Amino acid sequence: MIRSTRAALSICLVLAACAIEDHTPAGSRRDDEAIQRLLADYGRGLASGDWGALRGLCWSEATYHVATPTGNLVLPIDSARTRLLALIWGGPAPELRILRLDTRQEGDLAAAWLIATRRPRGAPAGDPRETEWTEHLVLRRIGGEWRILAILPANGTRQRQS
Repeated sequence: MIRSTRAALSICLVLAACAIEDHTPAGSRRDDEAIQRLLADYGRGLASGDWGALRGLCWSEATYHVATPTGNLVLPIDSARTRLLALIWGGPAPELRILRLDTRQEGDLAAAWLIATRRPRGAPAGDPRETEWTEHLVLRRIGGEWRILAILPANGTRQRQS
């Protein structure tokens, strides 16, 4: 009887030791999902040219960084409205496609690198008017929600290489 009790106890201890532990930092999966949703909303806002939707994703004091031949400009996000929408708009609503999105999060801060293409609606893939751009976005959890702190175009807009 004692032997079977010891055997049962040993088996329970072995099974308890074999449990798979989740060492993911608290909240990081939910944060990643929230960040992905915010960036998808950002892409939809750009594609539709909806400034209200884009502005709602940003912190009240968000900035837009522009590299110029004479120096770098850091603009309040509201001052960058025409620059940001001009990246996408210039005619009828374009087709926007995010090619790659990389994110990194540490606590209440996150960074995202977004590579996307824009082409005139209805144009075939590989159309010479298709353009590609890269942006770096800095995000922060503010009041429990993720917001965009800064948008930094990495290379401006360029014709897509085939």
